[in-house]
Amino acid sequence: MVRLTPPDEYFTHQVSYPHAMVGSSDPSWRERYWISIQDVENKDTVLSIGIGQYPNQDVQEAFVALSCNGKQHNLRLSRALAPESHVMKVGPLTIEVIKPLEELRLTLEPNPSGIEFDITWSGRMEPTLEGRHFQVSRSKVTYDAVRYVQVGRAAGSLTAPDYAATLTPETWWGERDHSWGTRPLPRAQGAPPGERPEWKMLMFCPLQLPDFGLHFYYYEAEPGRPVHLSAAFSRPIGGPEGDQDELIVGVDHDLRWVEGAPAATLAGGRITLTLDSGKKLEFELTAHPGRAHLRGGGYEGWNGWYQGHWKGENSLEHEVWDLDDKDNFYRYAKAGSDHLVEVRHNGQVGYGVMEYMVLPGYARYPEAIPPKPAKAKASDE
Repeated sequence: MVRLTPPDEYFTHQVSYPHAMVGSSDPSWRERYWISIQDVENKDTVLSIGIGQYPNQDVQEAFVALSCNGKQHNLRLSRALAPESHVMKVGPLTIEVIKPLEELRLTLEPNPSGIEFDITWSGRMEPTLEGRHFQVSRSKVTYDAVRYVQVGRAAGSLTAPDYAATLTPETWWGERDHSWGTRPLPRAQGAPPGERPEWKMLMFCPLQLPDFGLHFYYYEAEPGRPVHLSAAFSRPIGGPEGDQDELIVGVDHDLRWVEGAPAATLAGGRITLTLDSGKKLEFELTAHPGRAHLRGGGYEGWNGWYQGHWKGENSLEHEVWDLDDKDNFYRYAKAGSDHLVEVRHNGQVGYGVMEYMVLPGYARYPEAIPPKPAKAKASDE
């Protein structure tokens, strides 16, 4: 069935379909928001939110992961996309664009997880548009996507079982991205096995300092051999227009890891950026306790919940993880996390998150790779 939706009223079409359809029939085509907000005063709480839709799967889905007080509260939501493909609303979660590229309203109404919030997310720096990310596997395009990234602040209210906070822009900072295109779906029964990735280490790191923002997305196959780099500076919204920042052409890293941790756990380190002029800029990082594990949102699947898969007309799951449970921590952390980091550069102090993964076979940080855990439950595969 071909449907018209309210966006079809506007002169914004890109292909010869209504807005409810996209120009690709690939089931993995999706459009997603990711938003992460951190308490940079106490440095122990991270709230990560995601919402996305898969037009060729008739799915809109969302998640909330709140890490605080040694626990992580997870909420996963899904619904049939049609006929409401033009709104970002899944069950109790709604995201509204108040001012494009500057302000969002995030609301989570009462629900079985016990998490509720009403938060205004305000961009502080201009968004940065990454370069197109293109990959091929088994002679099929598996990754053909683009995203923009933006840093900002948050204000509002947040409650959960045994937790309550009033968010102010001075102490609650945040990052978000908006991506669209083809990206790999979790493997379905009967599909050929996936190829092992060429990369062995990745970092996705949006940061903000008083005068500028910085973002880099970096894959490395082996120490010193990058296979993907997208990086840029951003400047305050509404600020004076000056000369363009130099291009970032290289990222070097000297990171420290918590030895003996049940999953890769960043302690801190140094990031060195190389600009196209040859100039080098150094940034010192310190990791703090706040860390939201993205597997709670279905990344790499959780107990049969896979992103982009049909889960019924309306579906809701929730649970609470004990983050001090070392026997299960690897399961929680294996798909990456939004880890709060403090950044220092030329006397300025800022904050952001780093998502990182270090795979076996990467020689530079053997201490980041934990001993192989006992075989995971079949439901985790």
